[in-house]
Amino acid sequence: MDIRGAVDAAVPTNIIAAKAAEVRANLVNWQSYLQSQMISAEDCEFIKKFEVANSEEKQVILTNEGHQCAKTFLNLMAHISKEQTVQYILTLIDDTLQTMGS
Repeated sequence: MDIRGAVDAAVPTNIIAAKAAEVRANLVNWQSYLQSQMISAEDCEFIKKFEVANSEEKQVILTNEGHQCAKTFLNLMAHISKEQTVQYILTLIDDTLQTMGS
């Protein structure tokens, strides 16, 4: 593959993929949501563990703690209204669903 092919392969093929990559790059300060009592300690602990896990670790987490994962995602969506954070949560959910489907 020449240099042009390598660059083309690294560039997102559509606007949605580009936006998702941008959203993923903006990590959320979950501790601040916990301190302001917008999320529970349980949800904070889970989401911090889940977001840094690699694909294999996420599969194990989903197998062992699938109920907690769903509960945490629902709680976060119910209690957080900041657009950037909601986009991050939705992107994380989408990534999780895509991983589960593969």
